Amino acid sequence: MNAFIKPIPQYTKAHMALFNQLVKEGIPCLTEVPIERIGETNREGKPKSYCVDLLVKDRLIVEVEGYGSKSKDNIERDRYLASLDFMVLHVSNEDVLKRLPKTIQLIKDNASVRELPMEFGVL
Repeated sequence: MNAFIKPIPQYTKAHMALFNQLVKEGIPCLTEVPIERIGETNREGKPKSYCVDLLVKDRLIVEVEGYGSKSKDNIERDRYLASLDFMVLHVSNEDVLKRLPKTIQLIKDNASVRELPMEFGVL
């Protein structure tokens, strides 16, 4: 899996808080992970991908949502990711910032038991 981290200004306060807490608790995760859209290419012929907020362990995708994030595109993306055997969990900025321990527990409860074969770091 190819993963990359975008510059910090791309992240919301909630995204950073959640990622850093997961790392602090020793929960394997990556941020801004591209998931290739199999068989789809852009105008230049390069593969299209969905960039997910967080990939926890190897099968749980966590999307940190602001206001107005429930779009038709998100529904289609979630269905596609589910077809690849990913579980998608949406958490709100408010839940992360005001109820971080409960949000972390929700992620722990839904994370797969498989470990990521890669290293990760703090933003």
